[in-house]
Amino acid sequence: MILVSDSYASNICFKLLEDTLKIFKADNSLKFFRKDFASRTVWFLILKAHFEKKDITIEILARSVAEVSIISKPTLRQIVDNAMHKGFIKLVDSKKDHRSMNIVLEEVTITEFKQWCSFIRDMCK
Repeated sequence: MILVSDSYASNICFKLLEDTLKIFKADNSLKFFRKDFASRTVWFLILKAHFEKKDITIEILARSVAEVSIISKPTLRQIVDNAMHKGFIKLVDSKKDHRSMNIVLEEVTITEFKQWCSFIRDMCK
């Protein structure tokens, strides 16, 4: 593996810090989901399911989160409930299992994530 130069690393660090400060001032899904490890893990798992066009329920999410983070079901439920309240996700009835609800990203969350991905892409040029 080839290491980057100090100058390149410094530039990346500066841009990430700038992004962190910008997100800190915002009230959006990026700030909400990046606030702690559990929320960030939940965010990435829901995004992954979305982009893979797979259903994700609270039960699936709980099992997936448990592989990488110690989080209680009430805490997981609180993250999901708060994200719903802020309009970042919604729960819809599952067509496969009427006892379950699928977690679906709202368009604003998808758009903000893609914008952030563009920032990362441009930062690494």
